[in-house]
Amino acid sequence: MQRRMSSHFHELRSPMTAQQSHSIASGKPYLVTGLLAGSAASLDQFLGDTEFTIDGVDGPVLVCGHGVTLGEIVRFHEKSAAGGGKDVRVWHVCQKDDFFIAESIGAY
Repeated sequence: MQRRMSSHFHELRSPMTAQQSHSIASGKPYLVTGLLAGSAASLDQFLGDTEFTIDGVDGPVLVCGHGVTLGEIVRFHEKSAAGGGKDVRVWHVCQKDDFFIAESIGAY
């Protein structure tokens, strides 16, 4: 027995929202172009709850989350803005000369 839904069922539902996603390649280094605290002097600015911007393929990409020290790099867990801060991806951030590089890795 097949049940028919009311023809106005779809009209009463709230539209679904889509999270804007950016194409990020795992293992590709991205230049960090901005930090929440301004100009970066050390990897310490990537520790704790913070955010930074990378130079993505389609323009600037904001990365928000939490960073912890892992040897001479920072392991940064990117969190989603929607959905209670769920894990999005993991980054390794390192310093090269006078700039910073963030690389998305394929492991949590």
